[in-house]
Amino acid sequence: MHSSANRIWIPLFCILCIGNLSCKKFLSTYSQNSSFIETTANLDEILIGDAYMEYYFASAPEMMYSMDDDVEALIPASPNKTTLYGGFHYWQAQPRLSSEGVLTTTDAWFNNLYSRISRINTILLNVNLLKDKGQPANALTRISGESHFLRALYYFMLVNTYGKPYKPATAATDYGIPIKTDPAIKEQFVSRSSTQEVYDLIVSDLLEAEKELAGANEPSTIRANQASAQALLSRVYLFMENYEQAIHYADQVISKHRYTLTNLNTHPPGKDFLNKFSPEVIFTMGANRTAGVMGLYMDEPSFPAYKAADDLVLGYAQNDLRLQVFFIPNSKGQMRVAKKRETFNSTVDDVSDTYMIRFSEIYLNKAEALAALDRFEEARSTLQEFRKTRFKPNELPPVTGEGQVLINAIRQERRLELCWEAQRWFDLRRYGVNTKYPFSKSIRHRNVVFAGNGYAENGYYELGPYDQDKAAYVVPIANDEIEFNRGSLTNEQRPDRPLKF
Repeated sequence: MHSSANRIWIPLFCILCIGNLSCKKFLSTYSQNSSFIETTANLDEILIGDAYMEYYFASAPEMMYSMDDDVEALIPASPNKTTLYGGFHYWQAQPRLSSEGVLTTTDAWFNNLYSRISRINTILLNVNLLKDKGQPANALTRISGESHFLRALYYFMLVNTYGKPYKPATAATDYGIPIKTDPAIKEQFVSRSSTQEVYDLIVSDLLEAEKELAGANEPSTIRANQASAQALLSRVYLFMENYEQAIHYADQVISKHRYTLTNLNTHPPGKDFLNKFSPEVIFTMGANRTAGVMGLYMDEPSFPAYKAADDLVLGYAQNDLRLQVFFIPNSKGQMRVAKKRETFNSTVDDVSDTYMIRFSEIYLNKAEALAALDRFEEARSTLQEFRKTRFKPNELPPVTGEGQVLINAIRQERRLELCWEAQRWFDLRRYGVNTKYPFSKSIRHRNVVFAGNGYAENGYYELGPYDQDKAAYVVPIANDEIEFNRGSLTNEQRPDRPLKF
């Protein structure tokens, strides 16, 4: 059992002092009764330092990228044995169990997000208190808007990782994740709210953020603004199958004429496709680190790592310009991820691989929503408006078809465009429960083991289609949280997954 400093309901003093990964002295003097927060500047400092993601803690864990069909295990070049943590990659019943039999009982990402949500709850409480004390109303409204946006984003990431995917017919009874919006200390155990309740909070927060951030933080990409809230609303409504609203909010972002699609016809060879100054980036915070940790940037990693799946790479047409911009072949011809290449790990212009919203997604959200509403011609036109920046003018493939054929084409385009941006796993989940156009697939991951003098391939593990393997599409909350809450917080049993040959 770990320290109570990582619990969802813990005292605010502990949240701000012990839970703070940056260990700021400012926060060490902050008391439970908020007596230190006397000015808007005090509140803004907490917002920047403890609500937003920091550079070194801004990537989702390996599990977010290792479970989907965009990766394959790579046989390391080194003959030295390194402990493998393939439980998520192989969708095991106990995914935090290493190949050496060591069980990790905590989940730093889960705890980190909930710690930041707790700080956001305190910020929102103090916004009203400071307004009553005569502090600048405009600045406080902006702080409230940023806080609502961040809380919505964190809950969206959490519910799509640890809760069931949103299915309109069952969301009110499907299990989601614990919700906490009250900064008050309550000595009680937590339980899961329904998926519907979590999404209702996300939408409510984003609608507040849209109003509160009107005219604020423009044209920043590292502080939330109104476009950030509208863009995330477009995504959330798409997940909820509220297609009219998904289109509405996509159009709100497009109509601002502030963002543009990067035309790969004129993109300089060898340069970063993405950085925080890219005309496509609407919002980003933190670093581009996960793909590096997984070996996807390295020519021949000396540790157990991953490569872009053949199934993903073969999905690009040979004349698709993204093949040269998004990837670099290593010495063995295997594809390395290269959306961020020349300034990797730079704090100056880095862009997140997890907490990023960019303009390409807005077009893809809109196209999918239009197709789902049988507005096929508009959907094709929207998709082609985007795709013309990914092909040479005389080589743009036509988009034809209606219904399932068109939906499949748009979803495939989404996969090709948004790979390695914490989107694919969430998309696979929502496709599996989609009311009108359900889609799921089996995924195979080859098993890489240490065989005396080095690593070798030995069979494979298979994830079944969603309707046959539902529990494996939900990450279990770590054991320490389950044990601490004494039965009020539970996980669905995941099946044992055998090695196949």
